[in-house]
Amino acid sequence: MTFEETNHIAAYLEGLLSKEEQAHFEEKMASSPEFRKEVDDYRFIWEQSRLLKKQSEFHTYDNWSRLQRRIYRESFRIRAWNWTRTVAAILLLPVVISLFYLFSVKREDILASNEIIEVTSAPGLVSKIILSDSTQIWLNSGSSLVYPRRFTADIREVQLTGEAYFKVKSDKEHRFDVKVPGSMTVSAYGTEFNVSAYKDDATVEAVLAEGHIEVKTEDALSEQLVVSQQAIYNKKDGRLQVLGCNIAEKTAWKDGKLIFRKAGIMEIAKKLSRRFNADFIVKGRSLVNYEFSATFTDEPLSDILSILEKTSPMKFKMEEPARKDDQSYHRRKVTVTLE
Repeated sequence: MTFEETNHIAAYLEGLLSKEEQAHFEEKMASSPEFRKEVDDYRFIWEQSRLLKKQSEFHTYDNWSRLQRRIYRESFRIRAWNWTRTVAAILLLPVVISLFYLFSVKREDILASNEIIEVTSAPGLVSKIILSDSTQIWLNSGSSLVYPRRFTADIREVQLTGEAYFKVKSDKEHRFDVKVPGSMTVSAYGTEFNVSAYKDDATVEAVLAEGHIEVKTEDALSEQLVVSQQAIYNKKDGRLQVLGCNIAEKTAWKDGKLIFRKAGIMEIAKKLSRRFNADFIVKGRSLVNYEFSATFTDEPLSDILSILEKTSPMKFKMEEPARKDDQSYHRRKVTVTLE
């Protein structure tokens, strides 16, 4: 608003307009809410300055000049405040949004780091898991893996019960630890390895397929493995051994295969039990020195047992699983009779 317009409003408030000018002025107020608001603001300022009008006629011109300047300053202050408030809101909005986003992300990270997930592979099945750092894990039948939904600490750590094959995403700054409760920890920065740690096994085994791993026991024993080596920890005496091994034989399970190389009947029965969710009962004389070599892919259990019968002095009897009261099924039972 110009100084002349301000002067016109002041003349209206003072009653100095002619009837025609006053009528035109009030018509403008009626048709323009914005203009009416400006007049109301000036009227407030004018009323607050009424004491100036009580001075003598000699000072009327000076007082009127001061009133005009005061009205103009107040008008400018109001416009400046509105402009500043609008600019502040525009500038503050991105800041508020950014702070809210950062807070939300940070809160999500905290919640994710505190959220622990446990996955158990169903009997007779192999499950695949991909962790937050893109590490891939194959979990063997009846095995369990415990891990955080998102890694946030310096160390990536999971806990294993059973058997799993790990393809660890390379990260030179953050070590990847596989902890087997009560026995040992397998550490790597980016490699492939297999860990077998079933509760009913007498040993815990770690097999290196690629790269490099370190094996540490809870008794502070430590070994560095190279490709095609396995570390075997004896749960009973706490002894840690490093031996050579056949990688394919140890890791073929993740691809749905069973490979036996000079394996005894007890080892075969144990692997078949986990693969097909069956209980094996071995009867008859011992075949301690009898070894088997074979490779199975997608053959059903009945076909595998038939092949073993034809190549060894033993008989198999398989009982189909019975249904329980809750409509689930018992594990199938296989009786092995050594002749």
